[in-house]
Amino acid sequence: MRVSDSQELAHRSKYFIPLFVGALWNLCFGSLGLFNLQLSNSLFLNIITSEAKIIANQIWWFVVLVAGIGYGIVAYFNHKFRFFITIGAAGKIALFFLVAYLWLNSIATNLAFIVMTGDLIWAIYFIYFLFKTRQHGYF
Repeated sequence: MRVSDSQELAHRSKYFIPLFVGALWNLCFGSLGLFNLQLSNSLFLNIITSEAKIIANQIWWFVVLVAGIGYGIVAYFNHKFRFFITIGAAGKIALFFLVAYLWLNSIATNLAFIVMTGDLIWAIYFIYFLFKTRQHGYF
């Protein structure tokens, strides 16, 4: 590792832990949904979905898992692959409002709403991170 690379990593180290925890957050929930869809559906949905919706749900959890990997990469290298953070922040905000709507209509469970509130908090942090490190761009 070059000296400048290690200095860059040390300089950005205050963002490493939150971004790494954000990555773990997505990896945990993405893995749960991808590898144990029945449990995931029972934890997050009050209504049993059709087979087609279950397949779409599984694809969604795969996207969550991949986003978690992306957040982990950005945790290590703040100047690379920042589109994961930008798109992740927008997606987490949109998903929060979708789940809030489903929760108000008794389709989503209380746990789903709590997890999505956590995602909203992560989105706020991601926006803060992007603003504070804007010299690297938003994508």
